[in-house]
This record gives sequence, C-alpha cells and structure tokens, in this order.
Amino acid sequence: MDKTISCKDFGSECTFTACAETEVQLFEEVLEHGRTVHSMKEFSPDFYNKVRSSIREEYCDLVDKLCEYGQCC
Repeated sequence: MDKTISCKDFGSECTFTACAETEVQLFEEVLEHGRTVHSMKEFSPDFYNKVRSSIREEYCDLVDKLCEYGQCC
C-alpha cells in the first residue's frame, strides 16, 4: 500500500493531498508543498512527528480518482 497525507489532516482548508510509495517520497512531496504553497521556511521536529503520525495507508490511484470527483480525503 502507498502512503498518503492531506493538508486537511491539519485543519487547513488547502486541498493538497500527497501520495507516494514510501514515507521518504511522501515527505519530499510534503516539504516541497510546504515551501512553495505555504511559504514554510523551517520544519521543526514537532512538524515531522505530526506528519508521521498522520500518514495513512491507501492506494494512490484511488486517492487520485476520488480527487477527480471532489472527494479527496
């Protein structure tokens, strides 16, 4: 199974959802999104812990299909 996480998991109105085969790849997507969209410059250990504890096991292709219909997790 793949790894997924969404900005909505943290109470944000942002509709971004990251999905990757590994946790490392997922973190790369999350960090890039944080830098480019949310203007985050630093990522604290607390941030990493919150992300890690919010990761879900799902299939990326299913998440993609749900997002097409506005039903992102």
